[in-house]
Amino acid sequence: MRARRIAGFQIALAAALFFGASSARAQTPTDAPKTIAVGDFLLAPTLELRTRAEYRHDPIDMGGLDSSGQPTPRVRDPWLIFERTRLGLGAERGPIGGQVTLQDARAWGTTPTSVLDTAAASFGPYEAYVDAHTNKSARASFVRIGRQAIQWGEGRLIGISDWSPTGRALDAIRAHVATGHFDFEILGVLLDSPRPLGQGLGEPTTSQVTSGNELYGAQAAWTIDPLLKIELFGIAEIARNGGGDSALQTARDSGETYVASLRASGDSRGFKYGAEGAYEFGRAAALNDATRSAYAVAAHVGKTFESAPLTPTLTIGGSYASGDDSHTGLNATSSTYKQFDPLLPDVHSHFGAMDIFSWSNVVEENARVSIVPVRSAKIDVEYRYARLATAAGEWLNGYLEPVGQSDGKSGAELGHEIDVGFGYRPWVPFEIRAGYSMLLLGDGAREIMAAEARGSLQANGSYAPSATSHFAYLQATLNVP
Repeated sequence: MRARRIAGFQIALAAALFFGASSARAQTPTDAPKTIAVGDFLLAPTLELRTRAEYRHDPIDMGGLDSSGQPTPRVRDPWLIFERTRLGLGAERGPIGGQVTLQDARAWGTTPTSVLDTAAASFGPYEAYVDAHTNKSARASFVRIGRQAIQWGEGRLIGISDWSPTGRALDAIRAHVATGHFDFEILGVLLDSPRPLGQGLGEPTTSQVTSGNELYGAQAAWTIDPLLKIELFGIAEIARNGGGDSALQTARDSGETYVASLRASGDSRGFKYGAEGAYEFGRAAALNDATRSAYAVAAHVGKTFESAPLTPTLTIGGSYASGDDSHTGLNATSSTYKQFDPLLPDVHSHFGAMDIFSWSNVVEENARVSIVPVRSAKIDVEYRYARLATAAGEWLNGYLEPVGQSDGKSGAELGHEIDVGFGYRPWVPFEIRAGYSMLLLGDGAREIMAAEARGSLQANGSYAPSATSHFAYLQATLNVP
């Protein structure tokens, strides 16, 4: 009898909580103000808390040969938990404004020390700028100076890379003019300061001297219709630094890179598309002063069927970026360097959830289906087939780090990637995301893995890579407001 009373009480309590929550959701609360008046200033505080756990099985870009060409222990099941906190404050008084956002980004288990491993943990300003603007609309004209997040177009050449543990912000001077159907912008960025900035205590006089790295850009956009926007980008990167771990990094660290890009896009009534083409020229000073000549194209088109069950969205796309096989081992056998360099691209946005492909020496096609099974939830399934544009060229991951390079005898096929993602937003500021991805390695990918000593060691001294690679993640994000 007592058990029945307890069970009845539990049922009643559950019903009260359920209907109470439903009633609370049904009510429409008054929106809280997003700014605070302090004297003559309007202050806008912001907060972002993000934690993500990642797991990989037989990753394609971890372990293998070290810098001296010696094999290292095989990496089979790495996992890591990232956390990122951003606390910001914007201030505005009439046409003058500014933003300061502090960021703490680190892997669990890392703490600030006097010698901080910036790859594992960092703390400092993510944004710190002042600006003068005409208004606060989406198309305001402004001049902005300081550290700021910048994205042009879809972020294929300049993006904020928000998925990465720290994101990307640039120390820049930026001017934007919006008038009628046109937008114009110019940009100057200091990517790497000349060194040394000054002689430090105990610093030898023979310390490396570099001339830094700068990026300049200009863009013009013409919005003819919601279904037709045309954008033209011109970007120049000037570098006078040393070499890198790959031919592409060596080419970009010393020389001049100029990119001209044309993009068309549209978004209206559930139909969305984008198409972009870019040509790259200049000089790769560290590769025997080779002349740059590279190009890339990308396109996608999607349609959301809003009246259909589950509100499905179908998207197909593809891209091509030229490669180069004449600078294997950084030894130039040609006077022209042909691998396309996407400069400062977004990660995780265009080439799959595993971040193992980039807009460089690649041919890829993809298809994606998204559905909304319940309100505030979304499921995505994406398929991608990728191969190297030049079989003996470099394979670069989403962060433009070298995965490896082979002689191309086994072909150019990298493989098939399948991504499944789930997103749920029970409350507008709070989102939970989870995903699983698998790569079925092609012959070209397996050849590169074997050449990089990523696999099981065989009796004859060769390496046998796994046929598949796996990736899974779970992420929670809170944004205020």
